[in-house]
Amino acid sequence: MKKVFLQFGSGLGPMSRSLPIAEGLQREGYIVKYFGFENAKPYMNKMGIEELSENFNIKDIKKGVQTPNWYCAEQFWEIIGYGNIEWVEKKVEELIEYLRDFSPDFIISDLGILSCIAARIMDIPLIAITQSCYHPNIAFGRIRWWEEEQNLKFTLTEKLNNYFKKKGVSQLNSFEEIFTGSLTIIPSFPEFDPINNPSEFNTYYVGPILWDPLDMAKEEYIKFFNRDKNKPTIFCYTARFYDNVGESGIIIFKTLLSALKEFDANIIFSTGSDSDRIIAKEILNSYGIDEEKFSIIDWVPMGIAYGNSDVVIHHGGHGSCLGQFLYEVPSLIIPTHTEREYNARICTNMGVSKFIKREDIEKADILAEIVEILTNSNFKEKLHFWHTKLNEYNFTGVNKVLELIQKL
Repeated sequence: MKKVFLQFGSGLGPMSRSLPIAEGLQREGYIVKYFGFENAKPYMNKMGIEELSENFNIKDIKKGVQTPNWYCAEQFWEIIGYGNIEWVEKKVEELIEYLRDFSPDFIISDLGILSCIAARIMDIPLIAITQSCYHPNIAFGRIRWWEEEQNLKFTLTEKLNNYFKKKGVSQLNSFEEIFTGSLTIIPSFPEFDPINNPSEFNTYYVGPILWDPLDMAKEEYIKFFNRDKNKPTIFCYTARFYDNVGESGIIIFKTLLSALKEFDANIIFSTGSDSDRIIAKEILNSYGIDEEKFSIIDWVPMGIAYGNSDVVIHHGGHGSCLGQFLYEVPSLIIPTHTEREYNARICTNMGVSKFIKREDIEKADILAEIVEILTNSNFKEKLHFWHTKLNEYNFTGVNKVLELIQKL
């Protein structure tokens, strides 16, 4: 019986595409263990997927100066703590000890850099789940394609290569190569995640992979989406109030409270976690806004949220964007850091969204943007076009991933 170790990045996004793959592998008879973050554990545990070890964690990571406006992936991973190579080496060696005990046949990483490093050192086949902006062959040449190129110097690649040299491991030609493996999966489609030369790094598009368990929807939350069919329904996904780049979701939440307090619509906020839901309610009360005006929830399956909304407002996460193409719902995106601005600009270029830069939200006429999205039929027409195009690819998602893994 084959064994697989899975690591995914922070937030619910990486978890929502890793979990279906883990479930699929378990159905095929694989033993799967994982390492993820606190907010993802309840969902993984509910599906019967075990942690590699309760003792392995990265709570001692020391982050640098947080900024939403990072220039490239290397800078991002530096500022969230991985620039401290001594700490990285210590954590990788600790992870390797646990992996030796488990003895996996494969390692799957969804932007989990520690497992990408460990797989190379242990010479275990790596299945890397990534996005175009973190792929070495990004079609635009760099993530911030909308700006003049900057001649900036970062040091994480050099540090990793020195570590790999000590371990007798091949060097990286670019930082993004760390997120490629024996098999590289892009859970998306080419127009939204454009790269050059997909055959390089054994890269495959498999279509969107989104965990969407409709049977886990809370009945009281479903009712919020069906209160008054004569009003538009607006679903606002803030995501985590505080993430790797500082205040993210809370900025969206406070801004939308002010912008939408007089708008006659069914408005539902989802924070992604119960702790942030509690904070959101406290903020609502401090603003003197009646709780009947806004519904505040922690989490609801995308099929409920997107399938019953006229507009979604979100932070620009990869899964949040892909959901638009599946459910044909337009959006207003307020990207909370560079990767999400990358996604937001692509969605806007494809005609399915509008976006407001994080630094412009205080002066933006958010209500006018929402009204335009509600009344301009071009958004729905473009969504239908791309939805049809996506169906024509005949992607099979998790099934394709399983098929490719079995060929390794």
